[in-house]
Amino acid sequence: MRIGIGAPPQGTPNTGSRGLIGLLKSDTWLSIKLDGRVAERIATEWKWDESGTVLRLKLRPNVFFHDGTPLTPQTGAEALRAADTSNDNISLTSVASFQPEGSDTIVLRLKERNGFVLADLGGVPVTMSGKPDVGVGPYQLVKRNGRDATLAAFPRYYRGRPSLAAVDVVNYPTQRNAWSALMRGDIDMLYEVSRDSAEFVQAETTVRTYSFARAYYIPLVFNARHAILRNVEVRRAINEALDRAALVRDGLRGQGAPADGPVWPQHWAYTPPARSFVYDPAAARVRLDKAGYPLKPSPERRVPIRFSFKCVVFGSDSRFERLAVVAQKQLADIGIDMQLEPLPLEPMMTRLQAGDFEAFLIEMSGRSLSRVYDFWRYRENMMSNSGYRAADAVLDRLKAAQTEDETRTAVAELLSVMHDDPPAAFLAWQRTTRAVSAKFDVTSESEPDRDILSNLWMWRPAAQPRTQAAR
Repeated sequence: MRIGIGAPPQGTPNTGSRGLIGLLKSDTWLSIKLDGRVAERIATEWKWDESGTVLRLKLRPNVFFHDGTPLTPQTGAEALRAADTSNDNISLTSVASFQPEGSDTIVLRLKERNGFVLADLGGVPVTMSGKPDVGVGPYQLVKRNGRDATLAAFPRYYRGRPSLAAVDVVNYPTQRNAWSALMRGDIDMLYEVSRDSAEFVQAETTVRTYSFARAYYIPLVFNARHAILRNVEVRRAINEALDRAALVRDGLRGQGAPADGPVWPQHWAYTPPARSFVYDPAAARVRLDKAGYPLKPSPERRVPIRFSFKCVVFGSDSRFERLAVVAQKQLADIGIDMQLEPLPLEPMMTRLQAGDFEAFLIEMSGRSLSRVYDFWRYRENMMSNSGYRAADAVLDRLKAAQTEDETRTAVAELLSVMHDDPPAAFLAWQRTTRAVSAKFDVTSESEPDRDILSNLWMWRPAAQPRTQAAR
């Protein structure tokens, strides 16, 4: 199986070859269902103590690293200590120690209550301490050439030997190049179909397409220190002026759904907010007039405007610029001049961390409540230094929640706070489409609307009968 990725060399951290290679070479400690609930994977059982600060994980037997080393409580504890805490695993910084216990258990002792730890283990890959390329997944890394890689089936994979003998990951400079390679038969799968070509690809008889909801939302985030945007009435008016259905239709080519906040709508703790913003540009104009921002002649513009602000946009991916342009036009209709400033990822992140922005637009993960907390809870060295603090108290309660009722209550309160004092205009959730050659039988035992790559190890050539795979 040859998988082609048609994307710019620099993408967001959760996309592209790095994420794909990581998915193939290592399973996670736990799996997370579409609704955010925890399910077994490498750990088969888990239990908190009464204090909510000690977590015991029972390990699955007969799991091996790719170099043949067995996964034991000792090697597992070492792997957890070495886990990267800089991205999706931030909640692990709450753990004071990882200790082996008996023949099949790892004990996590926390510095404080943190209800995010268990679910976040669903995003922590099991890789050997000191050897991050040695995992326990269905495929082992054989060769890496820049962003390209070759992986071979791992015969001792605990769920059974993968049906496909090897997987090649090949990068192309553009979606068009990758699509042409699929049509020529140079690759067997297009990792992600661009929104511009989704309809055309779906009509092609030699490939099959698989679309799924992606738990990443796109917000227009405000700097709460900005002279104008710090005014809550201005931020409410911007939310009223944005037609989210049109943003999805025109900005995302219909490949998404309107957003009402940063919490994944399929998450078990989510309920629709009691109050949400409705597209009402007339109300937005009235609100801005009352807030002291009437239309005024502008020497730089042919039409009167109320005020201007600059929006930093991730410029290495056309979907963000396209969505920003649609939002720009909608805000112009009520007299707000949003000026777009496209930037590559690295300088953009530097600006965001320094608070050197007026607004920005990029994608954020919303399936994990931990990621919601990490992005929106104000603290030093946060990813986005927006100065927003209105949700700090409820986010702290969400972090400390131990029961489902406590979590649901905190999520509802969070969405209410973010409506009354919005830190952003939450625009859209996204959908992604993958394309696979009809020469392959794509097996899916996962929930409906889930990424087909979660079961790639079970795929096989279409003419080949399936072998019995162990569970």
